[in-house]
Amino acid sequence: MQAIVISTVHARCLVTLAASVTSYVPTDVAVFLAGSKMIFPRHRTITFDNTATNFGDAYNFIVKEALKEFDEVVVCNDDIVFTPTTWQTLSEDVQLLRSKSIPLGWVATRSDYARGLQNIRLGKGEMRWFRFQTEDAIIETDVIAPICAYIHKEAWVDFPPIDWYSDDVQCLDQQELGWKHYISRAYVHHAGSQTVGKNSKELIESAKPWIRENRPELYDLWFRKKD
Repeated sequence: MQAIVISTVHARCLVTLAASVTSYVPTDVAVFLAGSKMIFPRHRTITFDNTATNFGDAYNFIVKEALKEFDEVVVCNDDIVFTPTTWQTLSEDVQLLRSKSIPLGWVATRSDYARGLQNIRLGKGEMRWFRFQTEDAIIETDVIAPICAYIHKEAWVDFPPIDWYSDDVQCLDQQELGWKHYISRAYVHHAGSQTVGKNSKELIESAKPWIRENRPELYDLWFRKKD
């Protein structure tokens, strides 16, 4: 894992993320940052203006900039916090999956603010030492939230130009191409609902026209009964 990519709107949580990266991420990892001129103290930091109007375009831009130099990146929201073991555990899980010749798409960390089994609150099995048994397993899944997630350039597919549901659409597009997604044993804290700097209800409504026009089967699945 060679680089971290981040896009921010108001950078409200960025200083906390930077502190955790400084403390817990190897110093040879580069940071590609759009939307802020902050320099991470111990890491080579490459900054860009963020001119995008949505999450999809913002992260398409910054990921592609990083992939010009590196083959693999870790995509991060600006409102996460690494733990002392996040990077090492995620790296170990990626190496294990790649050693099995799996067509590897996303490998995403767990969090306290995420969907499905990516959320540590929804773990299964007996709790031991304050962790559910499922937290000690790498889990295959259809869709991940890339709040902190590994991706190789060969598996990269652009996010659609929307905020909400951009990760769902991208993951399913990748799956159609044969890539498989996994939830790592690694964990990050996630403040939540900070990265795009907008109201979630507005984001859902603004995404519907694009999904209806470009992915009508998903629109029918997700919204038809509600609408």
